[in-house]
Amino acid sequence: MPDCTALSILDSNPLVPPEVDLSIFPGRLSPRLWITPAEFLQTTNARATAAWAVRVSQSLTRRLSDPKRRGPRMRYGENSILMMAFIQVAWQMGYEMTVDYFRTHPEAARVAGFADGRVVSIGQYWERRQTLGIWPFWFFFLGMVWQLTRMKIIHGVDVILDSTTQRVWYHGDGQASWSFPKPWKGSTWGYKVHTLLCRWSELPILFLVTPANRHDSPLAIPLLSLAVACFGFPIAIVRADAAYFSYTLLNYIRTILHAGFVIDYNLRKQGKKALATLPFIRHWRFHLKFRTVIERHFAWAKRYFGLEPARWKGLIAADQHTALVYSVMLGVALTAHRYQRPELAGSRMRVLAIHMPA
Repeated sequence: MPDCTALSILDSNPLVPPEVDLSIFPGRLSPRLWITPAEFLQTTNARATAAWAVRVSQSLTRRLSDPKRRGPRMRYGENSILMMAFIQVAWQMGYEMTVDYFRTHPEAARVAGFADGRVVSIGQYWERRQTLGIWPFWFFFLGMVWQLTRMKIIHGVDVILDSTTQRVWYHGDGQASWSFPKPWKGSTWGYKVHTLLCRWSELPILFLVTPANRHDSPLAIPLLSLAVACFGFPIAIVRADAAYFSYTLLNYIRTILHAGFVIDYNLRKQGKKALATLPFIRHWRFHLKFRTVIERHFAWAKRYFGLEPARWKGLIAADQHTALVYSVMLGVALTAHRYQRPELAGSRMRVLAIHMPA
């Protein structure tokens, strides 16, 4: 999981991706944009973003561990593997179908950086994707956020904190956990995705993944700190539910961010009931209703973008998958805005050519 300490050892200003073309395309008036995988990679500047993500990740890895390079030179670049994974999650394909698609569609293979139509084998793709680790996927996600920030779609002024469980099907996963101390009705086996959302765009800014039993509150300050460090967002208000209510967080928001907060108030806890009045509660509930934005975001991420159920195991795989799902959500929004169809920004089914031609 990325953290501020690790990021601080990189060269000066490493988290700013290179400038890319974000010009607006002629509008398409059809009900669906019907974007192919090759067009999706081009519209989202995936090649430049993936190259930057891999470069920064390699720099970080060398500084953390300074590994010795062994074995023959790899024929396929890590950025090509990353772009294949991006398309795999966007079209919700399996490993075999993903490789077959790139083999039978030379234009998509060319855009993804495969020279002379030579596409990685299924076994190599699976192995190379596993060995990439977390960093390239996480930085690729950051690159997508940067593009939407530059287009002034993500503002980072009014943000929402929340988490959702990520159900996994493999109960032998030693790094997963039950969302409650023991399996009972309503408990989920898997991981938890802690998310910082831009309220105005309804798009994710940052995320961290933990086992499902991890409490929400300790992840709030790292998420907010990373948002400011990575993007320089002028956060003005932070919204969250009662799981985040702590005086440490409130103090951080007021004294470090110099921002306001609307964090739910659990009246069942001792001492809080005496502080609440009816006008106070009405005012508080009015502002908290905007938190439905992030609840809708989680519902769409799971139902339409494939955040769960997860058919893999391990925390690294959970991080990879979440980064890819969120990158696809950002990529769909970016594509919709570049084609002057902002009303489609949250619709994967109406932006992408889901039923791909043979």
